Amino acid sequence: MADAKQNQQGRTPPRLTVTVMGPKVGAARLAAADLAEIVNRTQQALKRIGRVLYGEESKRQGRDRADIEQLCELFLVAWKPGSAIAELELGAPPAQMHMFGYIGEQTVTAFVNGMPRMKGAAVTAAHLPSGFDRGVLQTCDALARVLEHGIDAVTFESQSDQAGTAFTLDAPLRTRVRELLGQPIDVSSAVKTGRLEELNGHGGFTGRLWEADETKWLCHFKEEHLEQLPEAWMRTVRIIGRAIVEEGKERILEVESVSVLDTELRAGGAAEAAPFWKSLSLDELAEKQGIAAVSDLDEISALWPMDDDPDELLRHILRERGARRTLVEGG
Repeated sequence: MADAKQNQQGRTPPRLTVTVMGPKVGAARLAAADLAEIVNRTQQALKRIGRVLYGEESKRQGRDRADIEQLCELFLVAWKPGSAIAELELGAPPAQMHMFGYIGEQTVTAFVNGMPRMKGAAVTAAHLPSGFDRGVLQTCDALARVLEHGIDAVTFESQSDQAGTAFTLDAPLRTRVRELLGQPIDVSSAVKTGRLEELNGHGGFTGRLWEADETKWLCHFKEEHLEQLPEAWMRTVRIIGRAIVEEGKERILEVESVSVLDTELRAGGAAEAAPFWKSLSLDELAEKQGIAAVSDLDEISALWPMDDDPDELLRHILRERGARRTLVEGG
């Protein structure tokens, strides 16, 4: 009995090896925001699984039990060279683990065993794997949003004392999770033609495509499309990709390829499109647009309509302010 107790207390906290793959991921290189999102969402998933294992709803109000709060907290303990591979470790097991069990290890086991089972036909929204409920699925769906940032897959591998198990979070598994949440109406390959507008380079490359019938799509581009986008902006394009239509949400296109259909070049050609993703200073923007500083105030006053009285406008503003002040003081 003493030997068994010593062996149990000598066990190290369970670890998760997280391997991130995709065009945005370099050798031992990963965006800090994406790493933080993966760690935070994984920790949230483990804590919610812990609540379910205790017979509670994962999305409840109030503070967690002390063992869930402490033992499902993740720590980054290693970063392996050669790829974007992080070693995450849970809180240290209690001395009484041999008596009460270790909730941290149980949550890791439920997580890595339950996620790959989502693809099975026997799993439904009413019959989820042990430790899972709707709240856990919502966290896993939120975790999968990093797949929109140039990441193709995230593999989780358990490194506990038990036999190691693993699963890979990728687009098909994310789709299955969303199906169980009842979100997607349609997910299919699609070819869309329209005008590409509103390009955005923050947190991934996105844009909006307007089809001729005014159907609007939010496009998620890959890093490999970066050089094409300035030329495609405000042009008629053909986009091939994966269409995701969800009730009550904006239509999404996960873009595989983009091609410009109207071949007429804009003034300046490709040389003018090069600074598209670069922010210009105010002086650089003024020089580029040929705008000079005003040297004569009469030039500004000439822009004021002749039939407008500036003094009357000032009196109107003062009257409005006085009326609002009276209402506030009277209330």
